Amino acid sequence: MFVCGYHFPASEGNDVSFEKVIEKVEDGTSAAGKTVTLTSETREGVQLEELTVPAGTFAHTAFVDYYENIAEMEGEFKMVYYTNKYQISEISKSVDGDTTKDLCKKLDDMNLYRVKVA
Repeated sequence: MFVCGYHFPASEGNDVSFEKVIEKVEDGTSAAGKTVTLTSETREGVQLEELTVPAGTFAHTAFVDYYENIAEMEGEFKMVYYTNKYQISEISKSVDGDTTKDLCKKLDDMNLYRVKVA
């Protein structure tokens, strides 16, 4: 099972605890002082909006980790695909609460998102 780009034993099935995922994401990832910007667009490439992920949240750390360690693309922006953004959103909803509530609602859509970390 892959969650947020990390492999977990098949014996855990679809029941990997959020705590285990958070531990893997935070291990070796320093998100302090970094800004995460998400740009949403349609599959036709029409840019819809630019979102800033609140610092100090799981979502912030997860997108920094994704950008630096998981995404295989080169360049200033990296695409985050549905499975990864949905998994980040689900965990963030439960641990970040209202801080990322509006952001997570947007991440549950079918639009494409580009991630930029500065």
